[in-house]
Amino acid sequence: MRVYRTLQAWAALILGIWPVTADCQIQTYYYSGPVNGWIEVDLSPNGVGHGGFDTTFGTITETLYYDPAAHTIEQVGSFTVSPSSQSFNIQSAGFQNPPESGSVTLTVGNGGSVSFDDTFVGDGGSRGILGSELLVPVSGSGTYNGQPFSASWNLNLALTGQIIAATPASLTFSESGPGSAGGYSMDALSVVPGTDLADGTSDGTYYYSWNMNDVKATAVPEPNSLALLGLGLSALAFLRRR
Repeated sequence: MRVYRTLQAWAALILGIWPVTADCQIQTYYYSGPVNGWIEVDLSPNGVGHGGFDTTFGTITETLYYDPAAHTIEQVGSFTVSPSSQSFNIQSAGFQNPPESGSVTLTVGNGGSVSFDDTFVGDGGSRGILGSELLVPVSGSGTYNGQPFSASWNLNLALTGQIIAATPASLTFSESGPGSAGGYSMDALSVVPGTDLADGTSDGTYYYSWNMNDVKATAVPEPNSLALLGLGLSALAFLRRR
């Protein structure tokens, strides 16, 4: 009888009946689905005129680490873009004298995919709004005013998010740009040293859209929990035989 009770105690521990530590507060979820949105990929000479193309977001696949105590969500994964690379001409407005011109090939991400590791952090307000900055890498090469160049930079997508519901089984959340339902603009950056090429359109900005509305991520079982569950079931089977 004493051996039986001892084995019962060990089985209870193996099945997870022990004090919860701080590390167990992080809840892990998985999501894969569409992203509704796009981003402009442009080069503008001297803030006047430009050339570029639009790329559309496709499918996002990510793991989410939700900390209910800190009210943060770390997202690690990737999303697809199409087209991921394109060539185009850049040319200033007609009143530039002499006119500035060039040709370039720009690539977004790597092989049609953009990897990310960003964290949504609450602003401390009562509405539970979270903020994040998603960096989209762009690289390219070409000629400008007859001179070859190459460069790489990041397009910064400012995003807001909101947790709709959080349970041990699932996490429902929304993400969007910080403005209206249309395109959101960000200030352009000078990207090619020694030139006046910037990563925006002729008005000195670039535009994008991002929308994930009420998507549901499912919980990811901890590997250790699965192993311990197997051990616990084995222990219970042993007890039953005894």
